[in-house]
Amino acid sequence: MTKHQAPRRSYFAPLLAASLAVALLSGCAMTQVQDEATILAPVSSAELNRAKALETQGKSADAAKVYLDLATKAQPPAQAQLQIKAAQAYLAAGQTSQAGRTMDAIAQPSLTAGQREILLLTQADLALITDRPKDAITALERMQTRGLPKDLKAKRLGTLASAQRLSNDPVAAARTLDELDGLLEDNNARLVNQLSLVSTLSGISQTQLQTLSHQGSGRMKGWAEISLIARQHGADPKQLDTQYQQWKQRHGGHPALATLGRAYADTLTGGYQASDKVVVVLPRSGRFAAAAKVIQDGIEAASRADSGGQRPALDFSSSSSATTRKGVDYVIGPLEKSSVDALLSKRSLAVPTLALNEATRSTQVTNLFQFSLSPENEAAEVASKAAAMGAKRALVLYPKDAWGERLASAFRRQWSNLGGTVTGQASFDPSWSSYDKTLGSLLKGKDADMLFLVATAKMARKIYPQILAATDKPLPVISTSHVYTGNPGEAADQALVGLYFVDIPWMLDNTNSGPLSRRGSSAASGPLARLYAMGIDAYRVTPRLTSLAKSPGAYYPGQTGGLSIDSLGRVTRQLELGRFTKGGPQAADSLDGGLSEKRP
Repeated sequence: MTKHQAPRRSYFAPLLAASLAVALLSGCAMTQVQDEATILAPVSSAELNRAKALETQGKSADAAKVYLDLATKAQPPAQAQLQIKAAQAYLAAGQTSQAGRTMDAIAQPSLTAGQREILLLTQADLALITDRPKDAITALERMQTRGLPKDLKAKRLGTLASAQRLSNDPVAAARTLDELDGLLEDNNARLVNQLSLVSTLSGISQTQLQTLSHQGSGRMKGWAEISLIARQHGADPKQLDTQYQQWKQRHGGHPALATLGRAYADTLTGGYQASDKVVVVLPRSGRFAAAAKVIQDGIEAASRADSGGQRPALDFSSSSSATTRKGVDYVIGPLEKSSVDALLSKRSLAVPTLALNEATRSTQVTNLFQFSLSPENEAAEVASKAAAMGAKRALVLYPKDAWGERLASAFRRQWSNLGGTVTGQASFDPSWSSYDKTLGSLLKGKDADMLFLVATAKMARKIYPQILAATDKPLPVISTSHVYTGNPGEAADQALVGLYFVDIPWMLDNTNSGPLSRRGSSAASGPLARLYAMGIDAYRVTPRLTSLAKSPGAYYPGQTGGLSIDSLGRVTRQLELGRFTKGGPQAADSLDGGLSEKRP
């Protein structure tokens, strides 16, 4: 066993197989599915072994074709079993369309009870990968939970919590994780789950959290109180644990484990072993050099602030060949998209690798994880936030260029996935001085709940006041982080008062002044500021990648958003909603029209 395969000290350690480690893409659950050998007994063992070998080699799409070929010659229930395995293999390959078609072709009446539940779980996984969390919830709610074995119940609840978070319903996700806590028996598994629960609640506003702690009932009231302690004392691990222990003494009947306070404090450190070696691959020249320098600053700052006493050795290099050096435990990078694409051809990487960009295609590669601050992801998050807050009809306004069209398309795609309707859209030329004609055509006679504005800060300062003037009733206008330069006191932002936008928590935290905070960092302003927070998260999440990926419902409270990992190894982020006010950008609890606060 190599060093990177050895057990590691991490409170996000993989859950035990007896509780949560039932992978969605495996074939074990109820008795009917556990006895897969019996179901597939009539099928050629040589061909089944060939398909399994292909999956082991990372050639999941080829394995899926073998399973489908076998299915054409098989009878129920073996036929459905092979089709399910083919769909799961396609998902592992990132070929979501093929996975969907394969599942659609399964004859539902021929399914055993166990196959039905596994199929529903697979459909839920497909829905999550394709940004349709509400469809995932629907599939999971169709499952017959009575009589299910504990492992399948646990997998369902973990997946449900993930879907609820992605639907911007963190309180529902926390309730689901609370239900999961009552199902688990192993305390290590419970600790991982409880950390995710508290982290999930940390995603709601201070006001919402206080309301839940005061007006909530039962266990949820206690979880909210713990989350408030974590939020208030997160910068001081010792104080956090002291306050938690005092709370625990007063609430002995609450299921929160005695070690939870210290464990939560430890999630805000690196989580490495002192002997670990991390290679960081970042360019030192070229057009990505400036971005790489800010990311490196964030990584080094997180290492200096690591209070766990287990700092790894950081080896910064501009060459990917450095990753093959002896004794490497983790890799952070590369940054360029083309270099990430090159990793997809390897099928399997020797150590956990956190690429700092997303590849141009989706596929599953062992030990490869992809972390990106994608503008398209922000546009999709605007859609998710607005839908979660009750909006159903949207207007879209974007600049006439490739960037504007990309973000508008990402919003429309996610808005459609969430059941929303685009009632009007228009593009604009940023060089125009007046947008009266465009706005009149877009707004006149349109029934909408919100307007999605794609713009930079410079564009928004010019067009947003004209939107206000052209609107005869309150209409929330939401944009991406591109409207906020990162300078909270910038006078020009007074033109944006009332405008909503999504951004990373690090940018909207106006209270924390610690060494890693926006206020306490020299990288607090400028167009690349958010990459500093990305560096912090890259350092902290890297030793937890494998366990986060394997633990259903696992969630990490990052500086760039609430972080989780999907079945293709992509790090998904949930952003915060911000709003420009007279006093500067602040976190917002909800959409109230955005027009009630008039500019001076």
